[in-house]
Amino acid sequence: MIDYKLILSDKESVKYELSKKNFDTFIIDDIERELLGIKFLKTELNELNHKRNAVNRDESVPADEKRELRNRISILGKQIGEAESRVNEMLLITPNFPDRKAPVGKNETENIVVTEATEYHQCEAVRPQPHWELGEALGILDSGLASSMSGSKFGLFKGKGAKLLRALVSYCMTLFEEKYFEMLPPHMVTTKTLTYTGHLPKFASEQYKCSEDDLWLIPTAEVPLTAAFAEKCFPPGTLPNYCMGYTLAFRREAGSDGKDTRGLQRIHEFHKVELLKIVEPPMVDAELDDLLVDCLRIIKDLELRYRVVDLCTGDMGDKYARCFDIEVYSPGIRKWVEVSSVGHFSDYQARRAGIRYVDKNGRKKLAYTMNGSGIATPRVWAAIIETYQQPDGSVKVPEALAPFMGCNTIN
Repeated sequence: MIDYKLILSDKESVKYELSKKNFDTFIIDDIERELLGIKFLKTELNELNHKRNAVNRDESVPADEKRELRNRISILGKQIGEAESRVNEMLLITPNFPDRKAPVGKNETENIVVTEATEYHQCEAVRPQPHWELGEALGILDSGLASSMSGSKFGLFKGKGAKLLRALVSYCMTLFEEKYFEMLPPHMVTTKTLTYTGHLPKFASEQYKCSEDDLWLIPTAEVPLTAAFAEKCFPPGTLPNYCMGYTLAFRREAGSDGKDTRGLQRIHEFHKVELLKIVEPPMVDAELDDLLVDCLRIIKDLELRYRVVDLCTGDMGDKYARCFDIEVYSPGIRKWVEVSSVGHFSDYQARRAGIRYVDKNGRKKLAYTMNGSGIATPRVWAAIIETYQQPDGSVKVPEALAPFMGCNTIN
């Protein structure tokens, strides 16, 4: 969350920055009003506490007067607690400030393409089929059987289709094993844990909750990986910290207005490798560039046609300070699809989770967090099937994955 002190010191600047994210800044006025009220109540409470200390030593003061003073102190304490809870609730749904380097814009039409592939594998099929048709024909994807088991928006991978998905994960994890510390976290987390990363409370409707427990299915490994460092203070010289996790991800994605409702573009459950960094603020630009290179590397290795998009402030999402999307082109559906979001959150998550570090002067400060998808399998799997399809209906296996597949062709 943002630092509430900034609202008291420079409210108009706070409102200006948040307006770049299409946020209704009237809530900032409400937060300011509550903060000033808390300040007034705490001043009164301090005065009453001083009076109580003096009264308790004065035996001439009637017991009723002492009792009334204690009751007033108790009421003030409760009022302060309730006001602080209201402030916290409002801060939890307030977006992060955008990075000054992020392009300012209202929606996706104002995003900026910063890089586009010049070398990539050319689809050899005359009329490329969408992955769901080709997958069904090859017997490697069975959406109908998945639907009969679990309902719509699920995928069932079969034979070499399942092996291709496993190869993607194995290749990604092997690629980064020397640089990122691997963790295999739980797939279910508490409300507190999901709040650390900004997924709650504002986006509760997008998550899956276990109704009988205080547990949620994770939407990304970012959630438990970040929580692994909650309330931790890194000693001097120990940042940056790199880690990665391979997990399932669960999301209530259903497309919009009938869009992306076929195939693997939007499904409720998928396999994903997440890369996460915790850094000192001065490192943020260099570390974000490095993370983008890492997340882009696997797409380059697969020789997919890609582009990198610098998201404008109105499209980047609440928690991001800066965000780049890596998109690949799927020839079978003739669309660019996002396969990875790479961004930093400044101290927005660290403030929620209590992640700090000690600087070279011995002062404790909030760290910065950032993450990116090493591989989000469904759309990359689909892009491979569509890009590498052959005129005879078979699919060539990308050279980088052949050692993990044990074959060069899916037919």
